[in-house]
This record gives sequence, structure tokens and C-alpha cells, in this order.
Amino acid sequence: MNAPPGRNSIAVALWVNAIALVAILLTLVARQNPPSLLPLAFGQDGRPTVLAPQPIAGGGGVFLMPAQFSDHVWGCYVIDIDRQTLLAYACSGSPPQLRLTAARNFTWYLRLKDFNTEKPRPDEVRRLVEKQLQDANRPPTTEPTQQGQR
Repeated sequence: MNAPPGRNSIAVALWVNAIALVAILLTLVARQNPPSLLPLAFGQDGRPTVLAPQPIAGGGGVFLMPAQFSDHVWGCYVIDIDRQTLLAYACSGSPPQLRLTAARNFTWYLRLKDFNTEKPRPDEVRRLVEKQLQDANRPPTTEPTQQGQR
């Protein structure tokens, strides 16, 4: 009892199922930009993720900025403009604890004019900038053109 190939109801159901699965696959691949057969992570919408820098929060002379100190250690910097102090806090451990890792007053650092600057030295940069300003203020020279020669 061999039925003709087009009349077998199981074969027809399997072909309909295969066509439906291919349609679903094409729909899922076409939704991604760029199309990929790799699965998306849960909650990912297919758009490339760009890590934007986090904003600095604060006011009244005290500012807080998030920081990443190592692969799994996060924390923040606290900057007090009035006291000219920088603090670094790290959050780590189990349970997580916030710890002061460094504190530095930068009052005297602001008075440095030439530290750890080998090339170009600041006075060389100043001379280059002054020369550039002089060249910009100098009227252009009129050089003979060679329009008639080809």
C-alpha cells in the first residue's frame, strides 16, 4: 500500500512544519542588524552596545565620578575642589564593602610648571606657538606665478 508522494498526510505535515521553521529562522535573522546566525543575549535588541562615560555628579565644590580599578573592582573618585583633595573608594569583597583606597591633596601639584615632561619641553612648545602666531600675522609673500608655463 504505497500512497503517492503528494497524498501522504504525514509527509505533507512534515513539509509544512519545515517551511514554517525556515520562515521563522529567516524572520529572526532578518531582524538583527547586521544579520547573524549567532543567538542574542537575553535582553539584547541587536543594536551594538556603546559604553558611554558616566556623568560626574556633584555640586558645591564636591564631585563624584565612577571608576573601574580592575576587572571586577569598581568604585568612585571624590574630588573636593575647595580643599583640593582627591579621594578614591573601591567597592569589593563579599559582602561588598566600600573602602577608602587613596587620598591625596593636590594643592602643591597645581603649582608645578615643568615635571616629567621631557620632549617637547614646555618652553619649546611656547616657542613653536609664538612662531606659529608670528607666521599667521605676517602678510603673505607675493611669489611670481608660473601660469603661462605648462
